Amino acid sequence: MRDDLHVLAALGIDPAALDPAPDGPLRYSGARDRSQPPGRHRCSACGAPAVATRRLHAPGLGLRWLDSCRDCMIVGWML
Repeated sequence: MRDDLHVLAALGIDPAALDPAPDGPLRYSGARDRSQPPGRHRCSACGAPAVATRRLHAPGLGLRWLDSCRDCMIVGWML
């Protein structure tokens, strides 16, 4: 399992800048709002339109949303 803080550091993302995410299991009410037009959410690293979103735990901050474009998502997987 990769270290989320290592991925954030490699992509140059400050965990405090990420939007808070709900605690507990994600269901329809707790999932990230995707009802807006495509491109509403931007990649947390580069600002391109996001194609993937996941939750991660930032120590001292709790759960946060990490939005990624295709390229930044691949970089995160490769770390």
